[in-house]
Amino acid sequence: MHWRTRAGFGQPGKSPPAYIGCAALLTAIVGWPGFATAQVNCEAIPPGPNRTDCYIGLSRINRQKSEIAAGVAQQETDRAIYRSVTGRSPKTKTHRTQR
Repeated sequence: MHWRTRAGFGQPGKSPPAYIGCAALLTAIVGWPGFATAQVNCEAIPPGPNRTDCYIGLSRINRQKSEIAAGVAQQETDRAIYRSVTGRSPKTKTHRTQR
């Protein structure tokens, strides 16, 4: 079964599923000024379990950002080594096309 033909989506005269509208709403909210760029200030939270949870959350986010940056740096290093050994750039990952 083709993914576009489920529930009539993609067929002429049929309306797209409701989740398309939800995705548009989420995009509008995320695009709202200050929504995604808010800085968390854990010191503004009164001392206690909520403040501790705030610091734990920030440390997890920062650790994930660090792991992503390390992964990207490792990929760049691997590409540079491949290029120096073979004399050509490695093939880029090809994405599967939908039928």
